[in-house]
Amino acid sequence: MTRRSQPTSQNIGRIALFGLPGSGKSTFSSIAKSWAAKNDATVHVITLAEPLYRAQAAVYESAGRPLHTAERRQDGALLNFLGSHMRKINPRVLEEHFLSETERIYSACAGGARRHVIICSDARPTDLPYLQRSGFHPVVITVDEDVARKRKEERGDLTLGDSQHSTESGLEQIHPNTPVDNSGTLEEFFTATSALLDSVAR
Repeated sequence: MTRRSQPTSQNIGRIALFGLPGSGKSTFSSIAKSWAAKNDATVHVITLAEPLYRAQAAVYESAGRPLHTAERRQDGALLNFLGSHMRKINPRVLEEHFLSETERIYSACAGGARRHVIICSDARPTDLPYLQRSGFHPVVITVDEDVARKRKEERGDLTLGDSQHSTESGLEQIHPNTPVDNSGTLEEFFTATSALLDSVAR
């Protein structure tokens, strides 16, 4: 079956978030939902790494230390491994998940006048080609690496991922029109995120 890569509707904004682990991609998505509630819009978040999280949960279950269903704690080292090894098994594993999710969202958006924004909340440089083919606007969230590491420690990751791992490489080669810096305060990030959403969801 051939899946659509883009909808025909023009009232859908599409954003793909890039950045180091701990840069604030999940925070951006949370701010976007608050923005949507104030702007008569709907935000849909696609988690590209969902297949990796399911695999992580299976590993912990098999190890006799199951993660709680509602728990989305990250074992960064394990996710680094899964990200590279699952792509060796199926290079399109995350792309196939992405296409399935976008098709579901486009179907839900069809026929309405309400504004929608789709956010791919955890893109990696290797994902850029198919995201751009699908009309997604790349946004790089910049942050000092020490700040990102501190945030990972504060959110209680099971292990910290390696920012130099092959699954994270190539970030410097993405040159977005609208980078967003998250090295300052949450209020500053909120303002920058809201301004970007205003421009995307016109």
